[in-house]
Parts: sequence; structure tokens; C-alpha cells
Amino acid sequence: MQRIALYDLDRTVTRAPTFTPFLVHMAARGNPLRLLGVPVWVLAMLGYKAGLYGRKPLKQFGLALLVGRVVRSPALQPRIDAFVARQLARNIQPGARAQIGADRDAGVRLVLVTAAPEIYAEAIAQALGFEACIATRHQRDADGNLLALIAGENNYGAHKVARVEEWLAGEGLARAACHLTAYTDHASDAPILNFADAGVLVGRYAKPEQGWTQADWSGAAA
Repeated sequence: MQRIALYDLDRTVTRAPTFTPFLVHMAARGNPLRLLGVPVWVLAMLGYKAGLYGRKPLKQFGLALLVGRVVRSPALQPRIDAFVARQLARNIQPGARAQIGADRDAGVRLVLVTAAPEIYAEAIAQALGFEACIATRHQRDADGNLLALIAGENNYGAHKVARVEEWLAGEGLARAACHLTAYTDHASDAPILNFADAGVLVGRYAKPEQGWTQADWSGAAA
């Protein structure tokens, strides 16, 4: 039986969300005039909360507004690297590091499954020792640069399950031959929690349901 651990990123591995801080960081380190768009971004998030549009167009708008149409190039990569370094230094939950280490030592395969953009999620996953990162994909131009336009769907909700199934197939693994544990912070991830053999809701005030368990990773022990 192949044991695999599926970790969410925002507020599961990390203490705080990463997407808005990424947008602000990229604007501040690039063209500070783009910071004038932050209030517009806040209004856009309120529009999403009001149900005016979905997460995919919201993210595409934020990337175009605060980062620019091309979101990875030799000139932008140092800014992305600086953001990743800051997240690794300040925003990783101690208990997440402990659980990741325990899973790795036990021979469990580690997969980060997140709605965060592959722009920075892949680098965070690699630094933390994950074998694979299943994140929101972005279109690329002819030179291989990532674009603000999302390719396919935002990797959220039921789409996470579809992407995990795609990854398992690519690895030549049958679902029945695997034991999956899913770690995430919110019940909106019910599809992946229920798809897994063991669902763990992470957070001090998490309220497990549907047979899930609960873990608090804010302290040193997992």
C-alpha cells in the first residue's frame, strides 16, 4: 500500500494566506506605482465575496493589476525568489514542518495540493521537501514565461480531486493501491478530505465533521 500525504498550503502549511501578500510584494519590488492598484484589488475581493464572479477571474485580475501580464521572466525571478524566502522564514507553521518531517521519515510520499499559483507554490514545495506540487496552472508564452492568464481551472474544491487523480494516473498508481491522508484548514476542501482515506482539518479552532480529525499546527509539535 503506497502512503501519500496531500497538504494544502494557505493556512495549513502556512500561518497566513499567500496570494495577496505575493501580489503586493511583486508590485512593491517591481513598479511601486502598481501599489496604487491595491485599493482596487480590495474592492475586487469584496466583489468576489458578494458572488459577482469566481476565484479564477479574481486571480487573473489581481495578477494583471499588481504583477503584470508576464509573471515569470529573468527580471522577475529574483522577486519571486525573495517572496518564497520570506514565506519560508516567517510563514510556515511549526507543526506543519514537524508533520512533513515525520511523514518523510516514515516513507510517506509528500504532495502539495493548493489553489495558490504555481509561480511560487512549486518553489515552496521544493524547499520543504515535497515530491510534487499540484497548484493552479498558468498559460505560457512562446518563450516559456508564465502569463497572468490561468490555464484550465483554479485548483480549488472538486478540481483538487481531479488533479490528484490525474497525478496518480501519471505515477501509474491505482487509487485502491494508495492510502491518502489530506491535510487542509477549511471545510471548503471537503471534496479532497472525503476523497482521502483520512481527512485532517488543521487549525486550533477547526471543527471536524464527516469523520475528519483535527490538528493544531501553530505550536512546535505536530
